[in-house]
Amino acid sequence: MSQPAPADLLRQQAALFDASLSVQRHGLAILQGEMRALAAWMPGQLGPSQGSAKADAEVEAGFDNMPV
Repeated sequence: MSQPAPADLLRQQAALFDASLSVQRHGLAILQGEMRALAAWMPGQLGPSQGSAKADAEVEAGFDNMPV
């Protein structure tokens, strides 16, 4: 068996590194989309059905808080 040239090994490592970055980029894009979708459903956030964001006091008043 012949030994691969050092330049070939570096090219292979660079290709693996590039592929891993691509996978991470796609995963983060999916996560960002999920976070944006969840933010649209959170109270106090600007969603497609709300014209303006509610004040923090209004949001807190909407929760049923039990005294501890």
